[in-house]
Amino acid sequence: MLGFITWTWNPELLNLGSLSVRWYGLMWAVGLLLGYWVESKIYDKEKLPEGTMDKLFLVMVFSTIIGARVGHCLFYEWEHFSSHPFEMLYVWKGGLSSHGGAFGILFGLFLFSKFGLHKTYIWTLDRIVLAVAICGACIRLGNLFNHEIYGDPTSLPWAFSFMLHPMSETTGFSEPSHPTQIYEIIYCLVTFSILMYLYWKTKAAQRSGLLFSVFLLGIFLTRYMLEFIKRPQEDFEEGMLLNVGQLLSLPFVLTGSAIILFLLYKWGAEQAANKSKSFLAMGGYVAVLAAMMLLPLQGRKAQMLENTAVNKAGVPNVGEPVKMEAAQVPEFLEHTVFESAEGNKMHFQGGYIFVQDKRVAGPIVPVVSDASQGFYISANGLHPGSVYRYVLRVYPGDKAVLLNLKDLRGNYHQVASSN
Repeated sequence: MLGFITWTWNPELLNLGSLSVRWYGLMWAVGLLLGYWVESKIYDKEKLPEGTMDKLFLVMVFSTIIGARVGHCLFYEWEHFSSHPFEMLYVWKGGLSSHGGAFGILFGLFLFSKFGLHKTYIWTLDRIVLAVAICGACIRLGNLFNHEIYGDPTSLPWAFSFMLHPMSETTGFSEPSHPTQIYEIIYCLVTFSILMYLYWKTKAAQRSGLLFSVFLLGIFLTRYMLEFIKRPQEDFEEGMLLNVGQLLSLPFVLTGSAIILFLLYKWGAEQAANKSKSFLAMGGYVAVLAAMMLLPLQGRKAQMLENTAVNKAGVPNVGEPVKMEAAQVPEFLEHTVFESAEGNKMHFQGGYIFVQDKRVAGPIVPVVSDASQGFYISANGLHPGSVYRYVLRVYPGDKAVLLNLKDLRGNYHQVASSN
């Protein structure tokens, strides 16, 4: 392990008694204002009637927030909100889906294009995506401040250890993990930069659908790929070959790809000399896209099979159960160091679990012995409402595995013992 960043940023910007202002909300506001500024420059260039931008801004704000909230309730917590529908209105309690926001924007812009702008739908989409891309970067920065939606454990030197409960006085820390919020900020900014260049420096806007398709692939194809190293947002996603984020990204990726293929075909049809090049480009695009989307599935499938084996047998190839009395296990743990496949060290001290010398859970509950399967201890995350629960199964010699029930991809083995 080369090191990592301990992320302790306070999600609260201001706390004025009952009024709390969080960085996440501020980033949403900044994103919407930046999007307004970018879009106003485009509408000035297009010489649209005065006041059009103000109407568009209102449509965007309401469409984004309503779509993001409804999307989260439908896609991620329908079981809860179907029984408590009025809680969908409690936006201040959190829970916004970027895919839901995208669907909301598409619907709102369809109505605005038809009744307010009097332009074609695709014309509007080609220009609004610049604002959406920069707004998306700001929202992901808000996720970073909130210590949420991060990736799998990793030993990369830029890994972040996030606070598990940043608003609590007693919080634990995650294993050093991929800061996928930063990855998403980067691809939003890269997509934004490409779109700005295409719009202002080329004639791409004259090709209906080109800017929109570049946005769809830059944001949603990248999101699809990134989900392979992200922790599941909800427990039910653990057994899914493609998680909810990926399934919701597919329609956008396929739409963007269809537009690209149509534009390549149209380019070839315009000039007979380019027809063969057009079909060659189309075939190459489909081959590359298929490889990018299908190859990572093999790794996900292998991981699911491994997790299934862990769920059924604790850990494969563990040998004989450890030969010690249940009362001896706590002392054994106090003198033993464990390491995960990602290089993160775990040890016990005073009945608490530490990862990379940071307390993540405890105190441990009494040991339960099972002559045929070894010994078990468990510990909850430090916050009373924590969803993190750690279970350790102790085996002989160098075989012991820590199972994080929230994410089974953090298994450990024994590497040192002073006994």
